[in-house]
Amino acid sequence: MRNILIAIILSALMIAGPVSGDNTAMIQISDLRDEARDARANNLILVLEFSSDDCPYCRKLEALFLLPMQRNAEYDNKILVRSVSLDNYETLVDLQGRKLSTTEFASRYDVSLTPTLVFLNADGTELSEKLVGIWSEDFFGGFIDSRIDEARNNL
Repeated sequence: MRNILIAIILSALMIAGPVSGDNTAMIQISDLRDEARDARANNLILVLEFSSDDCPYCRKLEALFLLPMQRNAEYDNKILVRSVSLDNYETLVDLQGRKLSTTEFASRYDVSLTPTLVFLNADGTELSEKLVGIWSEDFFGGFIDSRIDEARNNL
């Protein structure tokens, strides 16, 4: 009985996520022009995470890598991390000021799976190969950093 109780508690903790007290969430895009202005003014790479609410791998990517990057001063002069939700037919404003669904926007970058990371300049041009999914948690941060370095070299 004790083992069952321990298993239930551990399961609840895994579902609830880390108990850090940090409720920081990914910043969602509503108007890409705002992010592009910021990226252009500060010479930053736009790192867009395409995600969905029911994607456990998206939450893992965010918790392990993207949210810490969003809070890490070392990345402040390199990247602007934002999320594009592919749920509920949400809309956003693209760089040309057109309102379109996030799924239409995702198709521009050939995104069909979540999570996908896309690395763009302020004009919306891909600067390095996208990362699809999350694998090898031990090395995935290095894969992201490599794509950021490649994108900065192509900026």
